[in-house]
Amino acid sequence: MSGHASPSKSARILPSPPVSPWTAKQHDQKAKIAASDASSSKDPLLYPESSFRSEIAADQSLFATEPSMKALVSRHIATHKFKNTAAIPATKDYLLVLSCVSAVGRHYNSNPGAYLKRAREETEEQYYKAKRVCGKTGIRPTSHVAIAPAPPSKQPKRQIKATPTSSPLQRVKRTPKATAKASPTNRLLDFPAKGRSATPEVRAQGTKRPEDVDYAAIPDYSPPLSTLPPNNPKSLKADWQSNNILDLSNDPDRHVLHEAELNLAGTLRLTCATYLCSKRRIFAARLQALKIGKEFRKTDAQQACKIDVNKASKLWTAYDKVGWFNPKFFENHR
Repeated sequence: MSGHASPSKSARILPSPPVSPWTAKQHDQKAKIAASDASSSKDPLLYPESSFRSEIAADQSLFATEPSMKALVSRHIATHKFKNTAAIPATKDYLLVLSCVSAVGRHYNSNPGAYLKRAREETEEQYYKAKRVCGKTGIRPTSHVAIAPAPPSKQPKRQIKATPTSSPLQRVKRTPKATAKASPTNRLLDFPAKGRSATPEVRAQGTKRPEDVDYAAIPDYSPPLSTLPPNNPKSLKADWQSNNILDLSNDPDRHVLHEAELNLAGTLRLTCATYLCSKRRIFAARLQALKIGKEFRKTDAQQACKIDVNKASKLWTAYDKVGWFNPKFFENHR
């Protein structure tokens, strides 16, 4: 061991197998590339100061400014297509609407309890104005009426005990019905009395309901006939399936009716007296509906008249088209 030379430090750290000349060449190339990258590690300026000064003015904003509210309104009016050119809103109207800001949230956040109390009071006030309270419309009761308790009963309640039945109930025998007597017509024609017979039975004719023709006994709350257009017999028109119009040329009450009413009554095959009764009953019912604040519908007109419900419905439709149910015609009768 002492006769041989000791190996050098470089020989001791070399891996096995030893590094070839090709590996050393690649190591030298990587070192050169790393040295060149280290020398150029400083990034260039993306926006030099000279370019900003030359391209952008000092008082110019870097962001695009939004158009004014007036310009937006003018653009909307120019691009929007209005069906009615006479009703195009002006620019000041748009600006007035856009300037309105809701103050509900601010009032609520300032005092939520007071705001809710006021809203509740307004709602209750609207409710009592719309409903009938204590027999009068729009009056709120000041205090609730206490209901007296029921007096105690002195007599104890009777307790009904069920009695058990030992024997079943016996059915009561029905007595046969008495034989109906033959009518005078049957006796005259030698028909037998009512019973099981192949001979057809002759039924008595029912009595006809009396016509409603006494219009003088009914108060007249009808609108004036002057509200109908003159020389227009079709202003009161009714769509009726029957083409057989009743001739009212010889009716004794035709002078009381307007020419449009004559056409309406003839279409519905009503005499002048029957038409006048139905007309006055309808407007009397309309006045009663106004007094109690009720809406007047077709069913109300049908219940007021004593004619066919379909004809009463046609009368309601004709009067409604000419505006005869307007409350202004009944102000003097309330």
